[in-house]
Amino acid sequence: MERWLSVAYIAVVLALGFASIWPQLTVRFAQAEVKTPATQGLLARPEVTSSALQPGPVAPEVAKVNLNSASQAEIESLPGVGPALAQRIIEGRPYRSLEDLDRVKGIGPKLLERLRPLVAL
Repeated sequence: MERWLSVAYIAVVLALGFASIWPQLTVRFAQAEVKTPATQGLLARPEVTSSALQPGPVAPEVAKVNLNSASQAEIESLPGVGPALAQRIIEGRPYRSLEDLDRVKGIGPKLLERLRPLVAL
């Protein structure tokens, strides 16, 4: 019986000691400082919305390629567009809407959606 009391006493002492150091064992995160163009003294652009501040991969801003006036090299710089497809895009000019690209052989719905944010007319 005396042995169980000793074991219980040791267990209580260890539990109290562990409870006292528990706050130091937990992970604490430093408060992050959010820098916006306004807080950095820069002028905020009106086209930047709160959706631009959402988490996710950072994509650099790319100037849109105008399909009605771009050179073949500029069109080839688009993802999924090679020399032959770029030539067919040039031959199909002028375009009034992005949906007009659907008539170009080699451009399907998937490629059209990939190109939508990268091209202008």
